[in-house]
Amino acid sequence: MPFDSPKVPALCAAELPANFRAIAELDDGWREQRPGFRLEDLRARGEAFARRFRSDGPVRGFRTLDLLPFPYPVAFAFWQAPPTRAKYLLMRNRCNLIEFEDWSGQVRTIFVNPSEADLSARAGFFDQLRRDLVPFFPPELLQRADGPAALARKRLGVDPAKIDYVTFDHLHVQDLRRGLVGEGGRPPLYPNAKLIVNRREIETLQALHPLQRPWWIEEALDGVPAEKIIAVEGSVWLGKGLALVWTPGHTLGNHSIVFHAAGRGVFAVSENGVCPESYLPRASGLRSLREHAAKYGAEVVLNGNALESSMSQYTSMVLEKSIADRGDAGGELPNIYCSSPFIRSPLAWGIGPRYTVAPIDTGALTQSLA
Repeated sequence: MPFDSPKVPALCAAELPANFRAIAELDDGWREQRPGFRLEDLRARGEAFARRFRSDGPVRGFRTLDLLPFPYPVAFAFWQAPPTRAKYLLMRNRCNLIEFEDWSGQVRTIFVNPSEADLSARAGFFDQLRRDLVPFFPPELLQRADGPAALARKRLGVDPAKIDYVTFDHLHVQDLRRGLVGEGGRPPLYPNAKLIVNRREIETLQALHPLQRPWWIEEALDGVPAEKIIAVEGSVWLGKGLALVWTPGHTLGNHSIVFHAAGRGVFAVSENGVCPESYLPRASGLRSLREHAAKYGAEVVLNGNALESSMSQYTSMVLEKSIADRGDAGGELPNIYCSSPFIRSPLAWGIGPRYTVAPIDTGALTQSLA
């Protein structure tokens, strides 16, 4: 049977699992319809939440796994502020394995952004891109590379069957079937995991707009039973040092994974920007970002491939940096742990990020080990 979204209603605060907590003080800020008022209100709300979140302490363990790089249009990566005449640059997918203590006192494991490159390549945008760049990125490369589940086992000693939750900051180019129900007669990669997702992402898959179609895999949840999905309405605090903060704009159901890493501080995982400098363009090493900030008074530069709501995405980036600590990458830059950071490459010769956040490897993994 295909995925039947009406059977997966969004959970309001009173219906959330006992080990989740709604974060009404953040979500209520999105009720304000006037963009300017909403921006400043959510900035203040983010700063207040950050103080409470930081004082609660870090997650138990955090590990980073770098995945394959992929080409991406410069015009999308730095909306209104392209730093080069090159058509494409390279970004690298990155997933994170987190162990944390939930509100019932149990240790849980969540896998963040475990993208399957060969499945993502089926999305309309990448299907067309592959035709343009096939000499540089042969299809065999995707077939040979280990996926996130295999990498977690090989590099971290993690048993994918011990992962409790899977989540993505948004569902662009994601196909969840291999991970949650299996494919081709093979068992699921994460047989005991549930997907945590904002209900707006599910609603988007029900009826894609033509401008959304290049970025979504329409069958992404076909055959996934309702009991494998936790559809939330807004922001949720999952446990000590870990929250999913609703940050709409890039997609309507976008959420940022906010975590406290021991010894490193509070970070936000996001693809709203493609490098930490996108969140403080006046301090960027890229002249076009500095000029954009000076010319328009812009305090962020959007990753603008979808722009379902540009003003909401701008506000979401400000919210992210109001929650995150600063300085891990250097200077005043907020601790934004980009889910797909842009990297130096021959595709966009001569440009690269001045500031990068080093892979985070902190705390201990105990619950998820094979």
